[in-house]
Amino acid sequence: MEKSLIKKILENAKIMLDIDAQEKFQIINELVQSLKIDKDKEEMLANAVIQREKIGSTGIGNGIAIPHTRSMVVKELMVAIGRPVKPIDFGAQDKKPVRLVFLLVAPPYASKREYLILLGKIAETFNEISADEKLFSIDKEEDFKAELNKLFGV
Repeated sequence: MEKSLIKKILENAKIMLDIDAQEKFQIINELVQSLKIDKDKEEMLANAVIQREKIGSTGIGNGIAIPHTRSMVVKELMVAIGRPVKPIDFGAQDKKPVRLVFLLVAPPYASKREYLILLGKIAETFNEISADEKLFSIDKEEDFKAELNKLFGV
């Protein structure tokens, strides 16, 4: 079940390749905007993600960050994946700049465990993700998703 769930989540993920963001709050804002929620709710959601980021960096190491939050603004799990043109300092413990950002937002009372499953899967495979140079040169969204599916084993 987990594999089909992750495949479904990735199919619906918003992909932004080569984002010209200079710092982590800028890329968070751009990824939130890609989710296609009501304009009046975008700022609330971005602020929730940024506040979570201020508590502690979501840069998990090896160039990967997973900013995330739960918010009443969304009705279901939403995912946006961004690849900045130049690596961004996320304040990761390993001090490496981030090359790939997985934004996860979910409603606070979701009965499904999609949020935690995906968060865990990214954390579990972050070494493989960061070592896959294809992810950093692919220029088509479909090819990028296919490569992620391969890495996640779905």
